[in-house]
Amino acid sequence: MASSEAEFVHRENIKHFEKKLETETDPATRKLLLKLLDEEKAKLLNITNHPPYKRSIRSAEGYHR
Repeated sequence: MASSEAEFVHRENIKHFEKKLETETDPATRKLLLKLLDEEKAKLLNITNHPPYKRSIRSAEGYHR
């Protein structure tokens, strides 16, 4: 999946979980939704901070820190 597609999916999942949390009252379900929301936010952050094209360009140029 391309980075932009993955980013779209994660953003949509985040919106979905946030919307569900607006009306969900069951504590166990809310806990699960919060966990899933946190996971999606972490995945999105990982994609936006480390897009694959930057890694491939750096490795192709012999970039080392």
